[in-house]
Amino acid sequence: MIISIAQMDIILGNKEKNLQKGIDFIEEAVKRKSDIIVFPELWTTGYAKNVKELAEPLDGKTIEELTDIAKKDIKIFGSIVEKAESCYNTMHYISSKGLEASYRKIHLFSLMNEERFFAAGNKIGLKENIGMMICYDLRFPELSRKLTMNGAEILIVCAEWPYPRIEHWRTLLKARAIDNLVYVIGCNRVGNDGKLEYFGHSSVIDPWGIRMIEGGKDEALLTCEIDLSLVREVRKKFPVLKDIKEVY
Repeated sequence: MIISIAQMDIILGNKEKNLQKGIDFIEEAVKRKSDIIVFPELWTTGYAKNVKELAEPLDGKTIEELTDIAKKDIKIFGSIVEKAESCYNTMHYISSKGLEASYRKIHLFSLMNEERFFAAGNKIGLKENIGMMICYDLRFPELSRKLTMNGAEILIVCAEWPYPRIEHWRTLLKARAIDNLVYVIGCNRVGNDGKLEYFGHSSVIDPWGIRMIEGGKDEALLTCEIDLSLVREVRKKFPVLKDIKEVY
């Protein structure tokens, strides 16, 4: 399976330009024969002040356009602002068939008062063997473990993770892979939104905790190939998940 990560800068509040940039990344990922492309958190808007005004339903224009380009045989992950009974920071999984799955961010980042803009989700995001997580979720090992115990072999994390917490990001991605014997795909934005600077360092971690590829602090499309048989092989050799106890 070939994975591409669109480590992009986000133009605050400009859905049209961000979407076009995303389509350019997708076109290049298709040329690289990618099966999956992952975008950052809120990749079409960023954390704009008028983020609620930019929200749209999951059957809106953005999902329609992405479904159309997904017909080039690529699956598209990332998070956008969902308009429903409230606003949600929602991760999408889009294929040529349309929206396959969505996940509303459970852990809103209280340090930045994210709850002022979004309602929290209350269900895990899992489709087939892919678990979905958004940014701050990465700090809660209970979520990644629940996804794993429900069948995840890949955890996809989209984020807007700023300086100075670069080593937290790099360490937690590896920890979640090692904890759960899964592939972890982490996509973080780059650039500056006027208040915070984002460091990128998107990466793919294998089930042994080996970093297969890692970006720097600039825009890039990162591509590597993963082999899901390694997940089963590692779990067979190192049966951590079978040794979990009910005492805790």
